[in-house]
Amino acid sequence: MGLRVALLYNLKYETQDSDDDPPDLLAELDSASTIEAIREALVQAGYEVSGLEGTPAALFPLMHGSFDLAFNICEGYRGRNREAQIPALLEMIGLPYTGSDVLTLAISLDKPITKKILLHEGIPTPRFQVFHDATCPLDQTLIFPLIVKPAHEGSSMGISANSRVNDESALRRQVDFICRTYKQPALVEQFIAGREFTIGIIGNDPDVSTLPIMEIDFSSVPSSANNMYTYQFKKEWTARENFLCPAPLNEEVAEVMRGLAKRAFGALGCRDFARVDFRLCEDGSPYVIEVNPLPGLAPGYSDFPVSAEAAGIAYPELIALLADTTLRRVRGVSLLAKTANSR
Repeated sequence: MGLRVALLYNLKYETQDSDDDPPDLLAELDSASTIEAIREALVQAGYEVSGLEGTPAALFPLMHGSFDLAFNICEGYRGRNREAQIPALLEMIGLPYTGSDVLTLAISLDKPITKKILLHEGIPTPRFQVFHDATCPLDQTLIFPLIVKPAHEGSSMGISANSRVNDESALRRQVDFICRTYKQPALVEQFIAGREFTIGIIGNDPDVSTLPIMEIDFSSVPSSANNMYTYQFKKEWTARENFLCPAPLNEEVAEVMRGLAKRAFGALGCRDFARVDFRLCEDGSPYVIEVNPLPGLAPGYSDFPVSAEAAGIAYPELIALLADTTLRRVRGVSLLAKTANSR
C-alpha cells in the first residue's frame, strides 16, 4: 500500500454569496477538473488519495485519517491570511504538507509586505505606495503611468484595463473602486511598460531549479487591454500562442531573471515550488512584480504546468515531482528515485 495523501482544495462554486461581492471573487479557487487531475496523478504515482474540502470541517478527518502527507492547494475563502489557514491546521496536528509554510503564504498574499522584503534584499521591484482610501496624498516620487491593485489578492483579481492610470483623477477613481469593491487597501505601483514574464521554481535549498521562462504575449490582444495580464486576459485569451515558452529572451537577461527568481524564492522562505512574475523595463532591467508560493495547477491552462510541459515534464510527472520534492524535504528520501531504481 502506498503512502496516504490528503488532497486539500477549495472548490470553485457556481454562485457568489452576495451581489456586493467583486465579480472575480472566485478567481483563485479550483475547478473540479483540476482537483480530479491532481488526484489521478497522485494515484498514478502510487499514493492512496483522499480528497477533502479545505474548511474547518476538515480538521477531524485530518486528525484521524492516518495520513502521511497533505497535498495542499487551498486558496481559502476569506481574510488576508486565507491561504495560510489550512496549513496552520496541518502544522498544529503535525501533518507534513506540500508547498510553503504558514508565514510565507501569509506574507506573499500581502503585496506591500512582500515588496518591502524584496527591497530589503536588494531585489528590484517597482516603486509603490499603499492607499487606504482615495484621499491619501500621492507620493510625488511616483511618476505616471501607475497601476492600481488590491493589496491582498492573487490570480489578477481586481486587475483590469482601468488599473493602469495616467493622471491623478483616474488614480483616485481606481483607488476608490478597489477599496470599496475589495474592502482592502490599494497598492499603487510604478507601471513598467515592457514585456511580462513568469518563472516556475521547484526544489529546496540548495537544490532549486527553474522551469523554462514563459512570456505573456500581448501582441494579438486589443490595445484597449493596456498590455496587462488582467483577469479578462486569463478568461478570454487562453490560446497557447499568447504564451511563449521558452520565452524569446537574450540569454544574459534570462540568466539575470532566473537568479532574481531564486533570490525572491529564498527571501520569502518559499518551499517546494512557487512562481515569480516579472516585468522587463524597456532598458532591459527586470522587476519582480509578484511572488506566488501557491501557483495554479490547472492542467494545460495554468502558467506553472504549461512551463513544466515546455521542460518535457508531463502533468502526471509534475504532480508526482511536487509531492516527491516535499517528501525529500520532510523525510530525506525520494520515492521517485526508489521507483526508478527498482525497475
